[in-house]
Amino acid sequence: MLQKFIVIAAWVSIAMLAYATLAHVGFVYSIYFKVSPFLIHANMRTYAHFEHVIAFAFFGTLFAFAYPKRVIFVCCIIFITAVTLEYLQTLTPDRHGTLIDACEKVLGGALGIIAARAMLRLRPRPEINP
Repeated sequence: MLQKFIVIAAWVSIAMLAYATLAHVGFVYSIYFKVSPFLIHANMRTYAHFEHVIAFAFFGTLFAFAYPKRVIFVCCIIFITAVTLEYLQTLTPDRHGTLIDACEKVLGGALGIIAARAMLRLRPRPEINP
C-alpha cells in the first residue's frame, strides 16, 4: 500500500513541478515573498538556485523510492524532465529557461537519487531463519 502511494506521489510531483516551472512568474514571486522571512531574506536569485536543487532532489528521491530496482529508468525520468521543463520555459512569454537552471535541476535530481539509493542500501533487512 505504501509503495502505491509513493508511486502516485512521484508521478503527481511531475505535474506539480511542471505547474511551478511553467506558471506565470508572479506565482513564483508570491511563494518567494511568503518564505523569504524564513530564509533570512535571501535575494531572489539565491532563492531560485536553492529552490531548483531542493525541488528536484525531492523529486529524485520520490522516484528512486517508487522504482528502487529501475535506476536507469529513474535517472532518465528525472534528467529528461529537468531539461524538458527548462526548454518549455523558453516558450512562455514571461519566463526564461537557462542552461544553469537545467544543470541545477539535474544536480538536485541526482542528489535525490543518490540519497534514496543510500537509504535503501542502509535499511535493515529482515533476517530469514531456516
